Amino acid sequence: MEKPNRPYWEQVYSMLETVDVATGERTVHKRFDSLIEAPNWLPDGNTLLYNAGGSLWLFDLTTKESRKVDTGSAARCNNDHVLSPDGGQVGLSSAGPEGRSLVYVVPLSGGEPRLVTPVGPSYLHGWSPDGTTLAYCAERNGEFDIYTIPVEVGEETGKLPEMLDKIANTYDEEVDNAVSA
Repeated sequence: MEKPNRPYWEQVYSMLETVDVATGERTVHKRFDSLIEAPNWLPDGNTLLYNAGGSLWLFDLTTKESRKVDTGSAARCNNDHVLSPDGGQVGLSSAGPEGRSLVYVVPLSGGEPRLVTPVGPSYLHGWSPDGTTLAYCAERNGEFDIYTIPVEVGEETGKLPEMLDKIANTYDEEVDNAVSA
């Protein structure tokens, strides 16, 4: 059997659907003749953000039409993207110049992305509710772990176990001070 000359994401189809959690009713909004991944609601409740073929797309639930988000030089996006709490920006993971996944932030209206993690691979997974911090999985020194970094570009705050130890030590000190007072 001869292998197709198309990328894997073009050899499948996807259904974009929503489920009413109260009734369990499923609504298929569109069938795509390629792979789409990771739909996220926008705050307007009528638009979904998803990725397909290395790009991010906005899907309007009323018109059933998709519109490509201009992510500038971050043109090899994977399925790791999150919206800022206010819905005005999107954090995304995309292959950087050396081919390793890096984390970027771009206005949802489009534009040139701002690099957040200069070291890869880094795969974005969360944006803090206060809008100040991104959480991501990354490989550093041969080990994968969970890291955080300020959205406005700063230094990685360290691996999750190290952060939890710092929190516990701070809490223990506060408890000791309260008890001895």
